[in-house]
Amino acid sequence: MTSPLNLRLCQEDSPAFRRELALCEESVFGLENTIKNLVKLAKSSVELASEYASKQLQFAQELGNFAKQQPNSLIRSVLKKYSSSLQEVERSRKMLHLHMNDMFIEPLESFNKNEIAPLKEIKKNFEKASNEADNALSKYMSKRPKDQMIPEASAEVTDTRREFHRRCLEYVSKLNQLHAKKKFEFMEYILALMFTESAFYHQNYETMKDLEPYMKDVTRMLHEARAQYNNDLIESQELKKTLIESAHETYNPMRPATKELKNEGYTRLQTDGNNQSLAPPMSKKSGYLFKKGSQRVLQTWTRRYFTIEGEYLTSCTRNGKVSTKEDEDSLSINLRVCHIKPVVNSDRRFCFEIISPMRTYVLQAENQEEMEDWVKCLQTAAKEAIYADQTPTSFEGDSELLQYELVNGNGHSIENGTSDSLQKTNRPSIQQIMELPGNDICVDCKSSDPQWASTNFGTLLCIECSGIHRSLGVHVSKVRSLTLDKWEPEAIEVMLKLGNEKVNQIFEARIEQGGQQKLTNLDSELNRADWEKFIISKYVRKEFISQEGANVPSIHQAFWDAMNKTDLAEALRYLSLGASVDYKNQEKNSTTALHQAILRNDDVAVEFLLQWFCDINAVDNDGWSGLHHAAAMNNARLLLTLMKRHANITLKDNNNKAPVDIALEKQHVQAVTALRLYQFENQLTRSEYSNFGVDEALTSVSKPSFRNASSSLDLNVSTTSDTTATNNAGKVRSAPTTPPSTSSRSNSDDTIDNPVMIPPLNTNSLGTRFTFSSLRLPNFGSLPWEEN
Repeated sequence: MTSPLNLRLCQEDSPAFRRELALCEESVFGLENTIKNLVKLAKSSVELASEYASKQLQFAQELGNFAKQQPNSLIRSVLKKYSSSLQEVERSRKMLHLHMNDMFIEPLESFNKNEIAPLKEIKKNFEKASNEADNALSKYMSKRPKDQMIPEASAEVTDTRREFHRRCLEYVSKLNQLHAKKKFEFMEYILALMFTESAFYHQNYETMKDLEPYMKDVTRMLHEARAQYNNDLIESQELKKTLIESAHETYNPMRPATKELKNEGYTRLQTDGNNQSLAPPMSKKSGYLFKKGSQRVLQTWTRRYFTIEGEYLTSCTRNGKVSTKEDEDSLSINLRVCHIKPVVNSDRRFCFEIISPMRTYVLQAENQEEMEDWVKCLQTAAKEAIYADQTPTSFEGDSELLQYELVNGNGHSIENGTSDSLQKTNRPSIQQIMELPGNDICVDCKSSDPQWASTNFGTLLCIECSGIHRSLGVHVSKVRSLTLDKWEPEAIEVMLKLGNEKVNQIFEARIEQGGQQKLTNLDSELNRADWEKFIISKYVRKEFISQEGANVPSIHQAFWDAMNKTDLAEALRYLSLGASVDYKNQEKNSTTALHQAILRNDDVAVEFLLQWFCDINAVDNDGWSGLHHAAAMNNARLLLTLMKRHANITLKDNNNKAPVDIALEKQHVQAVTALRLYQFENQLTRSEYSNFGVDEALTSVSKPSFRNASSSLDLNVSTTSDTTATNNAGKVRSAPTTPPSTSSRSNSDDTIDNPVMIPPLNTNSLGTRFTFSSLRLPNFGSLPWEEN
């Protein structure tokens, strides 16, 4: 159809007009199908292009990651530029898709919906009117001449022809409009798409054109790299041939590696001697060794790669993976607490062992020279680790000044042995333990210079025997390092009251009497398994204990009497004969040795009994536990000790009174403070702190009574109105004499009629957790300073 339909022909409705109308309809409705196909294809194109853009962005991102791994700056910059260019192209592609949707797809869909779809409804009305006009005319023409209905039929023809003419004009006019619109409106959408795609390709061309300089540089570099590769390939083949010839003799494991090839098996590096660092040089060594498994039956040896790094010996398999739980446990060994020595009697050659408190590791080198070198390096690393935190001059002095952590007389910890007060205040206590009779040698194997202790037996051990003791379990022996662990004053006093000589008079009595083979006659070359059997016989089976003390009327009563005199050696002898540590003396109100020790304010006896797992919640005939007695004695330190060992603070006696009720009844302010403070913090989130904080709060009232009877350990409440606080150098500064006043609070049940003034507590050690001036103790009544 090249020209619009003539509206004047609508009323005539000739066959020629109908042919022109059909051609026009075909053109318009053909446009509809074309638009539908274009929209469908455009949507598919956008969908596929979006997926393509997503993959291209992933590709560009991976290129960027690959660029970060390149050591060559030129390649790294080229790849980064290429990656960013691809990302920019794909961002432009996304914009193209948005423009296609906004400027092409949606307008075409709207054209079909708003223009062509209504035309179909108009066409239906036109065809309906045409049929009605034809039917009315046929009906009119069929009337007989004398038919009375002729005027009525004539009127119907008139009406239908008028309606047909109107519908025909409407339909033809709409067709002419669409025919005219498609010439410019449809092409506008096509043109917009052309401009959009042209801008997209032009912009991306400029983006990729910026890569040309980089591409030229990379091309030149690749030519150079290929030439270098060809040269290196020739040199590599020559070096391979030389290495095979020179390493021919080193394949034999019986021969040590030469100096030139030693680094292939292991490396040994040490800091330059001119290093001005205060820390001593730390040895390094690495290489393959065979490690003996811990199985007692069908023992296995696995080849692992070991590395000395400072004070640790680490190991892993060739692929770096951990295959078993045993491998995981032995991944890192702290050499600071280990003893290294060659294995004398072994079913394999070139073996040496690393003895730690937990277990013994047996390793095997390939030849004697490597084994000796490993032992030397490990021993050196262990010594360097011990002295690592000290100044260089410290290494020239006493070799026994190792790192350790003790608790001084004020209850404050001194860590790592770096303070001068450590040697002046705490070292003498350890020295006294080491100077006790028999403490210069191990209590079991008699090797010299023992550095470990069994706290419940009060004896000193070598590192190898300490490992055996630890394997027996804490219910038999509690092992602690003399120099590396923290020692409480009570534990030190327990050690001073026992010692190797006294304990061996009990547990090796039959050996000393000649009933068994003398220990000094035992083979000095016994292996660990033999010593383990001996120690089990000594402490678990108790085969060497004399039975002379078993003829007393009651070993339980004898133990109770010995503890009442704080004769720990005698008490230990009766324990070894089977005495019960929780024996209740019926003549003394069914009190246990723990109750009596608390009544005597005997911290040492309490510590000894706790070491032997006495029942901390045992009660007498009145239903009083150790906490009740300590509260009645106003002994805050023992209250603290018992609460730290998980004593039941809510246990009530026969009168339904808890320990805090006893302290309130007797007006013991310090005991009430300790108990309330424990209850207060017990209400907090316990997982936030490893200790419940009473230690710090009671620093000024918790010195051991056996240290200084007139010190702040004296737990009797002072009735003076104020106390003079002295600030000494190196000590914690005391709190003000008069704490800040707080609002008074009364409780009819717990009010103290005659409030007692207590010395101001040292609160600085509480840090940011507690201050007594701000602490409100629930159900306690008025504190002394609240009366003002």
